[in-house]
Amino acid sequence: MNLTFVRKYNRFLRKTDGIFTHNPLLVLGLALPLAVIPSYGMTAMVAVSAAMLICFVPTVFIASIIGKRVSSPWRVILYPLISCLLLILSRSVVQRISVLIFDTLGVYFSLICVNSLLMYSVEQVLPKKPLDALAFALRQWVGASLVAFLCAVIRELLATGSLWGITVLKDVPRLPVAQMALGGFILLGFLAAFCRLVHRIVLTLTLRAGAAQNENDLADKERSETQK
Repeated sequence: MNLTFVRKYNRFLRKTDGIFTHNPLLVLGLALPLAVIPSYGMTAMVAVSAAMLICFVPTVFIASIIGKRVSSPWRVILYPLISCLLLILSRSVVQRISVLIFDTLGVYFSLICVNSLLMYSVEQVLPKKPLDALAFALRQWVGASLVAFLCAVIRELLATGSLWGITVLKDVPRLPVAQMALGGFILLGFLAAFCRLVHRIVLTLTLRAGAAQNENDLADKERSETQK
């Protein structure tokens, strides 16, 4: 493997921190119920993702501005409260996606305001500048949504053969367990294992490339000394 590719890969990981590296769901295991339950189908997952964009991202941004002025015990109360107020505002947006979505998911919408991803993120942005905190929050949201969307597509196809209520796969055996919580957790586990496998393969090839490069450098050095 060319070392140029290795450098590009490392730069890619740094720039996509929170999306393809340190993913909040696959690597950190944050807010898993919030991703597993709604990802039984595309409609529910889009609704939850839209609500998270409205609630989660601004709350983390606000935390970067006022965080150091608020003592630690009060943060646990303040940030969920801010997120709750934003969740009320997001209701009209979410209902445009699905009128009955609040009745379908119920308490899982409330988890947007109180979950491990939110509490983790508001603490992480305390030393960051507001714009850096906003970028961090957006990467966390994209990383979580990307994995949840993939789960929603796979689970809906396996269980019903459709996407967003439109039949895509006809005369294909159905797997109803895919839309159960158990199916969601199992799928997330497989995705996490697959991503780690890919990363491990790249790291292995990187080490081999580094070793080959060192051997070539050593051989060139020996040839130059012999010529002298």
